[in-house]
Amino acid sequence: MPSSKSATPATASKNGQKRAVAPASKANTPPTPPRAEGKAASAARPASSASERQALTRRQARAWQRAEERRRRTITSWSVLGILVAIVVIAVLVVKQPWTGLFSSHGASKTTSGCPAPTATAIGPVPAITPPASPPAVRGTTKTTGDGLKEIDVTVGCGAVVQAGQTAVVEYTGWVESTGKLFDSSFEHQPSECNGTVANTCSFALSQGSVIQGWVEGVTGMKVGGTRRLIIPPALAYGAQGSPPAVPPNATLIFDITVIGVQ
Repeated sequence: MPSSKSATPATASKNGQKRAVAPASKANTPPTPPRAEGKAASAARPASSASERQALTRRQARAWQRAEERRRRTITSWSVLGILVAIVVIAVLVVKQPWTGLFSSHGASKTTSGCPAPTATAIGPVPAITPPASPPAVRGTTKTTGDGLKEIDVTVGCGAVVQAGQTAVVEYTGWVESTGKLFDSSFEHQPSECNGTVANTCSFALSQGSVIQGWVEGVTGMKVGGTRRLIIPPALAYGAQGSPPAVPPNATLIFDITVIGVQ
């Protein structure tokens, strides 16, 4: 008859002996399934890695673009610098003209750069030249010396420089400034009358007593082939006495002088 006491779980064997059965323990408890958020986190990991790879690729692309821009800027800078250097070199070559005379024959005489080629001397009578009755307009920078002499280089010569004390062969025309009237000109004299070497010229020693002081100062320093206008105050011309009847007292004189040669 079954006992009313609480029985201990047991199992009967065939030989009549009882065998105890151990109660169920926590070790035999089935594992708890992972939480939903854990699954979501696991699923998010691959997506995070993909975005990181994309960000890295974008950074590399930007870095490459910046490097390419720097390379292009460097090439452009060097190109501009090269063009500027070439322009400067060409300008120097054009101005200096170092090749001048390289193709001339050995022993040939050389002329100063800018000098016109010499022309043949005409044979026979030279046509008469009438000097202007009043001073023509000229262009040039006026240089005033300390004693009041004014010089305007109309044409700068390219030959020998006239030194003080030398004899200059010149063409000249003079006017009185106050009246504007012509009073003297080499074109009105024969070369024999004023020691000229060719027609329309006169020769003068550039020394005190030979010519007026304005000529000594104004012609000295000119180059052969040059033309200079001199505006000479009375103190450097004929002074208070003048040179009657052509030059009145205290007259300022205007001369246009072209140097033909120097002796």
